Amino acid sequence: MTDQAATGRKAPEVRFYLPAVPLRPLVTSYYVVDAPGPLVDFTHPEWGNIRFCLFGDMRFGDADGQNMTPPPDAMIFGPSDRTRRFDSNGGLTIGVGLTPLGWLSLIGSDASKAANAILPLSAELGEPGPAIRDRLIAAADDAARVAILDAILTARVPRPSHYHDAAVRVQEALLSGVVDDVADLAEALGMEQRTLHRVCRSVFGFSPVRLLRRQRFLRTLARVRDALDQPLGQLIDPHYYDQAHFNRDFKAYMGMTPLAYFKSPRELMRRAAEGRRALLGAPVQGLHVSR
Repeated sequence: MTDQAATGRKAPEVRFYLPAVPLRPLVTSYYVVDAPGPLVDFTHPEWGNIRFCLFGDMRFGDADGQNMTPPPDAMIFGPSDRTRRFDSNGGLTIGVGLTPLGWLSLIGSDASKAANAILPLSAELGEPGPAIRDRLIAAADDAARVAILDAILTARVPRPSHYHDAAVRVQEALLSGVVDDVADLAEALGMEQRTLHRVCRSVFGFSPVRLLRRQRFLRTLARVRDALDQPLGQLIDPHYYDQAHFNRDFKAYMGMTPLAYFKSPRELMRRAAEGRRALLGAPVQGLHVSR
């Protein structure tokens, strides 16, 4: 008998929805977190997100559980390269996952100034964040909320930027997993390293070296989480020197060892990974390829 069956407690749900077709280069997915009771988990490093806490509560803090504070009810999560511990007594949240191009087009600010930060959603989407939240609360169900978000984002005129084409090329290179060196990345893209650095920080939130390191970690995390019965040394990305190298990166990104993390319940994020893979083809947002 599972702990949930023994206690009678319902499991949290994570439901994913594709955005309207014209939005797919900008939005990885909409996702609804429906937690009927208490939960604790850890986020992965990810691209930017917009989140609305519709009912209940949610708190975010450091990997070790320090400084747990409630965010604004309508919020922007900047791109991240580290985990956050989060907990809730239960509630309903809906989120909008942004691609780097989505950040550039819909948010428009320098992503490096929002990296690893949680900020209030003001009028970046054309109307105040709290007003959008009120509309989402009043909606009857997930389908109605997705329709509201589709309409708001589709009507949003993309912010013009001379970084657009470069951002698309950088994202494709990062997702390919072929290049793991900044000089090689710049050469493959035909960019000067200074230009590459500006594009990466402004659109992706981090320097090229930090992005390459983050993507290497996420590729391995995706492999490992689906094959916990296999030796770790056979699963790590070939750009790691050895298993110890990966273990150090894991501690830097997730605040704990791989063993401690994979022994933790991960009740919400396990379900999120399964749902994300089924609909989007990748268990973590940072590996998403637009459909």
